[in-house]
Amino acid sequence: QSQKQDKKKETVADVSAEDEEADKYDSSEHVSKRSVAVCKAGCLSMLVAAVQPARRPSDNLKDAVAEIMVSLATTQALRGLIVQQGGVRALLGLLTADAPKAAKDDSDKGDDGKQSTKMPQALRQQRDKNAAFALAKIAISVPPHLAFQDPREIVRLLLSLLAEETETQALLMKFEALLALTNFASAQPGSAHDVRGYMANDLGGISLIEMVVLSDHVLVRRAATELICNLVYEPSVFERYVKNADSCVPPPSAAEDSAQGPELLSERMPSGIVEISSDDDGEKTSERSKGDMKENKQKQDNDAYRSQRLHLLIALSDVDDAATRSAAAGALAVLSNDPRCSRYLFLAHPRASEVLLDLLSDNASDNEKDPSSLAAFKHR
Repeated sequence: QSQKQDKKKETVADVSAEDEEADKYDSSEHVSKRSVAVCKAGCLSMLVAAVQPARRPSDNLKDAVAEIMVSLATTQALRGLIVQQGGVRALLGLLTADAPKAAKDDSDKGDDGKQSTKMPQALRQQRDKNAAFALAKIAISVPPHLAFQDPREIVRLLLSLLAEETETQALLMKFEALLALTNFASAQPGSAHDVRGYMANDLGGISLIEMVVLSDHVLVRRAATELICNLVYEPSVFERYVKNADSCVPPPSAAEDSAQGPELLSERMPSGIVEISSDDDGEKTSERSKGDMKENKQKQDNDAYRSQRLHLLIALSDVDDAATRSAAAGALAVLSNDPRCSRYLFLAHPRASEVLLDLLSDNASDNEKDPSSLAAFKHR
């Protein structure tokens, strides 16, 4: 019996050792080495040639090539090579009929002839997801104006990745799609490669991005905030954030009252229930109702600042992640050029001044010791 148990333990130990050896070769380092070796052997050009329309590739072949291209594009050193050997055109050619149109054309227009601003929907076919994911990886490392003839070809696909469900793979897709979109939105404003307006307005992407920025995942939230920081240079997005921002600024008299502190306010403001010398209960009830309505209206006015989009940026400027704070502060720095934003920050929002002072007093940015980075952070 003892010999059988010893032999069983030896067998289990051997299996465990084999599993550890197999896991070692599945690591990112070994996968990257194999990917580089495959490309050096000329496999990449063969894959591109295999899916050319003239060869009439089958759907199974297209599915396999799309999956392989994602694996190859995961290795950052190979992304430039993929572009050089026609990988971008091949990936666009792999898209199914269900994929959204990559270029801006008449199909984007509604029945009234105006450009549709419907938010992009999630991709339904796995092949489309793989192709878009590979293109996102390429757009992160290669300047968009060099990798793509028309950056608008890719923007719609990347926005569709943002609409994916929040599973582990979808979170990675969202994160890398956001990084790629941020790269697209970093072009010189007004240049031929500037797609901020197309991304935010023509495709309705700004609403989707504002939904993603509320993610619980730190990296996804950070990437979305950085994208918004780049998009505020687009006039329509700028106006979206500052429009009516000062509508909740209290009148001068109310602002002076708030400056005197809550103690003085409580002494000067009525309690909301007004005592009168009449014995008529109906009149007392009426006065009480009016007082309650006045108090509720005042409370609504005090909370009106929460309905402004600038409130979101202020909240993001006060999170734990330093990179997110920096991106949100950068967006506020751009928007504060408009007087409406400045009035909102200092006259309407109760914590904006405190948050901005906290940003100035930051001593380090999450393991970031570079003095130049710290200076740039405070400069915002």
